[in-house]
Amino acid sequence: MMADSLCPPPLKHVLFARQPIYDRYKVMAGCELLFRTCHTGNALSGPFDGDEATRQVMLNAFTEDNIHSVCEGTPAYVNFTANTLKGDLPFSPGDLVIEILETVTPSHDVLQAVRRYREQGYRIALDDYTYTEVQHPLLPYADIVKLDYRAYSREGFLDIVTSLKRSYPKLVLLAEKVEDHNEFEHCLLAGCDLFQGYFLARPAIVEGRRMPQNRLLILQLLVKLNQPDIETGELAELIRKDPFLSLRLLKIANSSLFYRHRHIDSVHAAVSLLGQRRIRSLASLLALSKLDDKPHALQKLAMQRGYLCEALAEKVPGGAMAGFTVGLFSILDAFFDQALTRILDELPLHDSLRQAILERRGPLGKVLETTLHLERGEPEHIDWTGLVEYGISPDTLNLAQQHAIAQSSASP
Repeated sequence: MMADSLCPPPLKHVLFARQPIYDRYKVMAGCELLFRTCHTGNALSGPFDGDEATRQVMLNAFTEDNIHSVCEGTPAYVNFTANTLKGDLPFSPGDLVIEILETVTPSHDVLQAVRRYREQGYRIALDDYTYTEVQHPLLPYADIVKLDYRAYSREGFLDIVTSLKRSYPKLVLLAEKVEDHNEFEHCLLAGCDLFQGYFLARPAIVEGRRMPQNRLLILQLLVKLNQPDIETGELAELIRKDPFLSLRLLKIANSSLFYRHRHIDSVHAAVSLLGQRRIRSLASLLALSKLDDKPHALQKLAMQRGYLCEALAEKVPGGAMAGFTVGLFSILDAFFDQALTRILDELPLHDSLRQAILERRGPLGKVLETTLHLERGEPEHIDWTGLVEYGISPDTLNLAQQHAIAQSSASP
C-alpha cells in the first residue's frame, strides 16, 4: 500500500490523540494530548522531532476549538522538550499542565523556564518517572509526577510512592500504563492520586481542520508583545531574537515616517527613541504580516483599526496602548480563520479588553464600536452623545481617522 493512502482526505486531518486521566473515583481529571500524523493513529514512522510534535499538538488543540473544551473542562497534559520549554504559551495556566519529558536534561535554562512557568501559575508534571529513589533534580519544582507502572515491581512501586509522598507531601502522583483492574487497585492502594492507561481508556483520535504551522508562533509573539507589564529591555530583546521583526522594525524606524536626526542602528535604540507604545504596535503589525497567505489589504485594515482605536483611546480611561490592542485583536479572526471568541479564550487578556472586543462594553468598547461604524460608512450609528463624555467631538474623530489612514499608508 502506498504511504499516501494512509493519510486522511485533504479537508480532514488527524489533529492529535486524546487519552483521559482519571482520579481515584474514575472521574475524568485531565487529558493527555498525544502527537499523531495519520488517521490510523500511528505515530511518525520517520525520524521523530519532539519539538515539532509539541508545537503541532498545541497548534491543533487551539485550531480544533479551544483547549478547554477539547478536554471537556479538565486540564490538558502536553509533552514539552527542552527547546519548547523556552517559548511562550497562548493557553491559560488553568487549562494546561506542562509535562516535561524524561529525556529533558535539567540544565540551567530548563530550570529557569520551569521557575518562570510556575510563577505564571502553570502546573509542572514529570513524565515517565522510573527512578527507584527520590532523586530527580526537577522534583522540587514539580506538582505532578507520572510514574511508569511497568518500570517497577509491585514492591518497588509501593516503595517509590511511599518515598515520594514522604519527601513531597503535596505532590500529586499519577500512575500511567495501568492495563487491568488488578494494576489499578494496586496503584490505588499504594496511594496514587491519578491514573492513566489502557484499562481506563485508550487514546482516541481527534480529527479536524489544521491551521498553518507558523500561526501558533505568531499568536504567542502577539501575546508577549501586548503584555501590559512587559519591561522595555524585555520588549527589545524579544524583538531582537526575531530577525524578520528586527530588520523590518529598524527599516521603519529609519524611514521618513519617524524621521530622526541620527541613524537608529539597534532595536534597543529604536525602543528608546520611538517609545515602547509605538514599538509594540509596529511589532504587532509586523508579526501579522508574516501570515503571507493573507491579503495586504487586510494588513492595512488591521493597521488602520489599531491606530484609530489607539488615537481615540487617548481620551478614555484605559490608555492608548490598550486601545491599540483592542483594535488589533478585534480583527484576529480574519487572520487566524477562527471565531474571535475561540481566539480570545486562549489569550491572557484582561476582562475589560475582552469585554470591549466581544461585547463593546466600557470606554474601550465604545472606541471600537465607533471605529467599526466608520469602517462600514455608518456615521449615523455613532453614539455622539457618549463620545462627548470622553471629549471626542466630530472634529476630533475626523482628525484621528485621517491620522490613522496616514500612518497605515506610510508603514512599509
